[in-house]
Amino acid sequence: MKINPDEIFDSTSFNIDRDPHIQLNEEICRRCPQRACTNCCPARCYNWDEEAQKMTFVHDGCLECGTCYVVCGQDAFTRWRYPRGGFGVAYRMT
Repeated sequence: MKINPDEIFDSTSFNIDRDPHIQLNEEICRRCPQRACTNCCPARCYNWDEEAQKMTFVHDGCLECGTCYVVCGQDAFTRWRYPRGGFGVAYRMT
């Protein structure tokens, strides 16, 4: 069975933690030549603002798949962990 990443949100819920489970070093992101996270994140949690020269990460819709961690060639994470117990994504694949 194939799943379209956009359809995952139809069967997914989130219990949002105020404390983000992923934090970035903004200076490293600013110098990054590829910014692969902006293209590879299936939840589109990363956004590069060219005018402000700033990367933003919105953890509210993070699918916790780890793609950003794998594709980041700059080691830009000051924190990458799964959310605390009871928080984060909950999949309903029924």
